[in-house]
Amino acid sequence: MTKLYFLLSLQKKIMKKILLTSLFTIFYFFSFSQMYVQYDIEPEVEKIKNAHILAWKKVGYVEGYRIQLIALSGSKSKNSVQEVYNEFTKLFPEIPAYLSYSEPNFRVRVGNFNNKIDAYRNLLKIHSYFPGAFITKDKISYREI
Repeated sequence: MTKLYFLLSLQKKIMKKILLTSLFTIFYFFSFSQMYVQYDIEPEVEKIKNAHILAWKKVGYVEGYRIQLIALSGSKSKNSVQEVYNEFTKLFPEIPAYLSYSEPNFRVRVGNFNNKIDAYRNLLKIHSYFPGAFITKDKISYREI
């Protein structure tokens, strides 16, 4: 009786191993067959996507944020602002800088930020060199974002 019981338990263990191995094999083949999925995109969806891209290319400016370093008016203000602009571009070449004139001030604004959080992160880096810098809303070219 014990021999028979031993043989039956051995047979159950072997059957479990075969069943588990076959299940893992089936799972393996199904998981890799899903890797190569090809989507058929309707032509209308492509037209909408292209229209969306074209519409955003026509948009000249969007609301965004920049960091203003300095704004001066009066005699020799242009030279002073130019010096700040040159100093900034040497210290932070990765951040775009803009020198502009809005009557009666020459000013330097830097960055092209979508949101205030990005502007604030950069302000923290800039603040040690330009303590009077602050974040301001500005029109930013869509292509520069």
